Amino acid sequence: MADLAPTPVGLPEPGVPDELVEFGVEAEGQWRRVLRRFLRHKLAVASLIILLVLITASFLGRTVARYGFDEYSRGEESSPPSLRHWFGTDSLGKDTLAQVLRGARRSLLVALVVAAISTTVGTLVGAVAGYYRGFVDLVLMRLTDLFLTIPALAVLLVASSRFGGEGSNWIAISLVISSLAWMYLARLVRGVFLSLREREFVEAARALGASDARIVFRHLLPNALGPIVVNATLLVAAAIATETALSYLGFGIAAPDTSLGKLVAEGVTAASTRWWLFYMPGLWLVLISLCINFVGDGLRDAIDPRGTKVRA
Repeated sequence: MADLAPTPVGLPEPGVPDELVEFGVEAEGQWRRVLRRFLRHKLAVASLIILLVLITASFLGRTVARYGFDEYSRGEESSPPSLRHWFGTDSLGKDTLAQVLRGARRSLLVALVVAAISTTVGTLVGAVAGYYRGFVDLVLMRLTDLFLTIPALAVLLVASSRFGGEGSNWIAISLVISSLAWMYLARLVRGVFLSLREREFVEAARALGASDARIVFRHLLPNALGPIVVNATLLVAAAIATETALSYLGFGIAAPDTSLGKLVAEGVTAASTRWWLFYMPGLWLVLISLCINFVGDGLRDAIDPRGTKVRA
């Protein structure tokens, strides 16, 4: 029967020399097990392959589409998908595939920046609050609650209207979204740390004289990676959806730059007559979001030591 208790990460196993642990032999063994479990999750592996193909194509841009996203094809305005223009063209003769790749690249950059910043801030706040408890926990959690009471949509609309009109200022938009996306992870990590800090391997580390920083980063954080990684993947998908909604409302990335949300918004009015202008960027957006969620599901099953089986 599989062991349902979390496996302590960072402490030497019986019979393993301290020298080998210091040189990372134990950590290598653990991550090999994680990789093996992830590879058994067929849906997650397939989603990862598709996601890598989509990301690679998005960043190759002109190499894949053969046209620039702002390049005009005279005499081929509003052309349906063909061998020359795989995703068709818009009313100005711009290649839709080139625009989709450009938009996907911008949306992915926004999502990755949001996920990186939000995950880092949320993990640090939750870890400090959960480990130290008391007054530190009280202050940090009340600060988190304060941010949770802020109407996110109103703030995003106001802030994006200030920065979105500057065309390619996607970093400012990413920072705005990040400032309102870290709180849920902070509360999640706090709960995990409150549970883990009472475990025997933490008490043993304290008895051996380990510093607070070593306990947090070497012993507690690796055992909390499961929910953190899953939440990070969900943040990527959520950030893409948020940026799409802002661009759809006209408050996101503005011309001459583009994003998937902006392309979907522009294609809505032509969905019944020039369907490719709406469905092609929409399909790219849905595929990216689904693949990210499936990969996160596979990573959760692979990293979480309490899992009893890996879904095929």
